[in-house]
Amino acid sequence: MICKRGLSMTRHFQIFLLTAILSSVPVSLYAQNANNNGQNQMGGYNSYGQNYQTGAYPQYIYPEQMGAAGQNNPAVMGQSMPGQPVMIQPVMLQPMIQPQPEIIDINTDTYTLGPSDVLDILVSRHPEVSGNYLVNAEGAIQYEFVGDIVVKGLNKADIKELLVHKLSEYLISPDVTVKISGYNSKVVFIIGEVGSPGKLIMKGDTITVHEALVQAGLLLSSAKATKATIVTPSENGKIVRRPVNLAKLLYKGDMRQNLIMHPGDTLYVPATFLTKTMRVISPVAAPISTAAGTNGNVRGFGTP
Repeated sequence: MICKRGLSMTRHFQIFLLTAILSSVPVSLYAQNANNNGQNQMGGYNSYGQNYQTGAYPQYIYPEQMGAAGQNNPAVMGQSMPGQPVMIQPVMLQPMIQPQPEIIDINTDTYTLGPSDVLDILVSRHPEVSGNYLVNAEGAIQYEFVGDIVVKGLNKADIKELLVHKLSEYLISPDVTVKISGYNSKVVFIIGEVGSPGKLIMKGDTITVHEALVQAGLLLSSAKATKATIVTPSENGKIVRRPVNLAKLLYKGDMRQNLIMHPGDTLYVPATFLTKTMRVISPVAAPISTAAGTNGNVRGFGTP
């Protein structure tokens, strides 16, 4: 019994030792290859075969899995015999460099001045010709030493160039800065089923329907979003009406419905049929509901 038990323990120890040796073969191969080639190319590996720079572990493959190319490759066959795994070194992938989009310098400050706008003009080292100036009904500002300067229809760059030209008669190389501190000359109107109907002040020569709706508090639940209309007035009486489907614009992202509005345009958002019906019935039904809520105190004719 002792001999059989000792023989069984010896066999188990041999199996354990053989398993440990076989499991250490890939690490040994990897460590040897790392010392020969990878130390300089990949920046070094730890004892587990992990790359210090990339953190990647090696991959192993059998020559039979590589097909004819692997079996006929001297480098592969020199590392391993058929049936023995071959270490495939991880490759450091270079980051893909995305081409930078071309930056186009576009002057977006194209707001043109009109009556009731306010200009903030600053001339360096000359406070006597600096300050805030209101554009009057004629589209001009009253400027010191120069007189009235017509600025209607001009943007900030045009006004700066004009002021530099005017002030050059009195100052040497004037440094002028022009800002718009008050936008008042251009407005659009939004009426109907929106959160805040009324007049919207524009900070540009145009405004989109989407931007106007956001400033007006978006649509109410009573709005018939599919039947909105943009009304453009005309001096000759020929009013232009443009239908716009706000449901497609807001809920489906159809930018074809994001029309451009110009100063003086009106966006009308109608109510649904049910909303209109309830608004007609409610004033009529209110007295009846009030009388019904008097707990029978309403008396008929001839009642003492």
